[in-house]
Amino acid sequence: MSEDENQDADPVRVIEGIPIGGANEIDPATIRAEAIPTPAHLKVYSELGRGAMGRIHPATDRNLLRHMALKRLDKELAKVPMYREGFIAEAQMTGQLEHPNIVPVHELAISDDGVPYFTMKLVQGMGFDDWLRDPFRAPGSPDRLEKGLEIFLKICDAVAYAHHRGVIHRDLKPENMMIAGFGQVYLMDWGLSRLTKTRPASGSRSQMEAHGPVGTPTHMAPEQARGNPAEMDDRSDVFGLGAVLYEIISGKTPYGKFRDVDELLDNAKNGRVVPIEQAATGITISKRLVSIVTRATAPAPEDRYQTVVELQQDVHGFLRGGLHLPTKTFQPGDVIIREGDVGDAAYMIANGRCEASRKIDGGGQEPLGTMEAGDVFGEMALLLAEPRAATVRAIDQVTVLVLDKQTMAEGLGVDGWASTLVRALAQRFRDLENRVRASGMTRG
Repeated sequence: MSEDENQDADPVRVIEGIPIGGANEIDPATIRAEAIPTPAHLKVYSELGRGAMGRIHPATDRNLLRHMALKRLDKELAKVPMYREGFIAEAQMTGQLEHPNIVPVHELAISDDGVPYFTMKLVQGMGFDDWLRDPFRAPGSPDRLEKGLEIFLKICDAVAYAHHRGVIHRDLKPENMMIAGFGQVYLMDWGLSRLTKTRPASGSRSQMEAHGPVGTPTHMAPEQARGNPAEMDDRSDVFGLGAVLYEIISGKTPYGKFRDVDELLDNAKNGRVVPIEQAATGITISKRLVSIVTRATAPAPEDRYQTVVELQQDVHGFLRGGLHLPTKTFQPGDVIIREGDVGDAAYMIANGRCEASRKIDGGGQEPLGTMEAGDVFGEMALLLAEPRAATVRAIDQVTVLVLDKQTMAEGLGVDGWASTLVRALAQRFRDLENRVRASGMTRG
C-alpha cells in the first residue's frame, strides 16, 4: 500500500475512542498517514477508519481467502512506550475475550519498521450511534425502546463476560457498539480497557495505568473523570452502560448541556447527572425504567448496580413485563373504550384511575368499579373478537399501555398452546358471565 494510495482514500468515519488526558507525548492531530510494511500473505486496502492513535484497514488473508480488518498503531506513536504497550495490551486482552459479542482477534505482529498491528474480524454493519439517530426511531417510539433494549442486553452480555475475565472496558458508548446483519451485535474498541485482577498484559507503563480522565466524557463515570485508575472497577462500566441506556430512552446524555469539554468534565467529576425524567420531557417513561436508569447512573459507585448482571436482569424483566409497549394518555372524563364498540386492543393502566360502567334497562349506567395502576381492561374483546362489554372512562389523567392483536399474537404464539389455552379460558369466563347476567334478569 503506497503513501499516495493512503492519502487518496475517501473521507472516513472515526471509529476509535479518543482518550482524554494521559501522558500525551505526541499530539495525535499532527500525525500523518504513513505506509506500513505487512507480511506477504496479507493484502491491505485503503484506510477504513482512524482514531487518536491508530488506523483501521480492510485486508485479505491470501492463504485463507478471508476478509478481515487490520488495526495498526501510528508510526510515530509506536516510538512511545506507553502507546506501544497499550496497543499490544489491547490486542492481547481482546484476543483472550472469546465471546459472540466481542470481535475475535486473529493475529498480533510487528512490522519490519517496528509498528505493531493486529488483525480481527471485519464487521460490516452500522454503529449503534447511527442506529439511534434514525428519525424513524425517535426517542419515545416503541421500536427504539424495544429493539434498542434488545441490543443493549447483548452488549451487557459482552461486558459481563469481560468482567468475569477481569477486564473493564472504560469507553462504553453507542459509537463503540456495532450492529451487523442477522442480529449480530459487537462491543468494539478495547483500547482504553484495564485489567482489574492481574497486572497489565504489557507492563505497568501501558495506557491502561495512565492517570487522568479516561474514556468519553459524555458517558464516563465520575471516578473515570477524576482520573485515578485505582478507583475504576466493574461499577465504572455499569455507569457507562447506564449512560447508554439513558441515551436510548431520552436521546440525550446524562450530564446535560455544556459549553465546552472543561465544563463537561467538571460535570462528570462532580456527578451532576440530569434526572432522566427531566431529560425525557414529553416522553412517557415507566417508573420501573426510571428507577433502573437512575440506579445505573448513580454518581457514587456504591449506589449503583454492583454488577452488570444485576442491571441486565432488571432490564430483561422490564422487557418481559411488557412495559415497553406503546402508551396513550387520556384526560379526566375521556372515554377510553365504549360499550358495544368493536375492540382491537387491551389496556393496562400505567398511572391514574378509571371507572367502568355498563348500560342497564331504562338507559342508565350501572357502575362496575374503579381501576388503578396495574389493572387491565378490554382483554375479552381482544381475545374473542366481540363487542366491548363495558364503557371505561378516565377519572383523572390516565396513561395506559396498549396491547394490540399483533403484539398479543407475537407474545402468545398464534398457533401455540398458550394462545389456545388463554382463548379457551376467556370463552369459559364469558359464558359464565352471560349465564349469571341472564339468571339475574330472569329473577328480576
